[in-house]
Amino acid sequence: MRKMMLALSLVASIFIIAGCSSSPEKVEQERKTTRMTVVSSGNPAKVLPAFKTFSWNEDYNRVLSTVNAANESEVKSYIRDEIIRYLKTKGYVYQPDPIQADVVIGFLFALEDDLADQDIQDRFGLLPGVNNDITDKRYAKGTFLLAVLDNRAELVYWRSAMQGFVDFERDRTDDSIDHMQTVLSMMMKGFPQAGQ
Repeated sequence: MRKMMLALSLVASIFIIAGCSSSPEKVEQERKTTRMTVVSSGNPAKVLPAFKTFSWNEDYNRVLSTVNAANESEVKSYIRDEIIRYLKTKGYVYQPDPIQADVVIGFLFALEDDLADQDIQDRFGLLPGVNNDITDKRYAKGTFLLAVLDNRAELVYWRSAMQGFVDFERDRTDDSIDHMQTVLSMMMKGFPQAGQ
């Protein structure tokens, strides 16, 4: 259960801001850990077709940062639930049947140890490019990728990628900040209302 909470916390707090410290070296290290970069293939309002419903495709929903297959399934479910929750605020509706859905939402969540930057770029064609010059073992570079594809998952309309740092020691039980919704709103902020 503890490992599962860690995996979910990694996703939810992928880009946490580090606490304060007094030494110049620690201040510089913490400044570096607060960096995050987002890149997108285009303005969603201009490149996405008008759609109202979305679904998933197992080939395009990947989690590469979990301890075992059971955790991978739970983290994938968590990410899906958060995407559904975010898109619902814009009027979109989840459709379980991909054939009946207008589009497919794809994602990939990985830690640097699981998938190197070059592999991400080769597979996704887009990379934010946050340098991993952090020596503090509490932090790992995390990458979260999103894509919108046609309902047959053959044509990619839009992609976005975010990289930042995960803090392994920080208390992740603090639910005063909704980290995953913050990440999604930064990546998907240009999404128009459903049907537009």
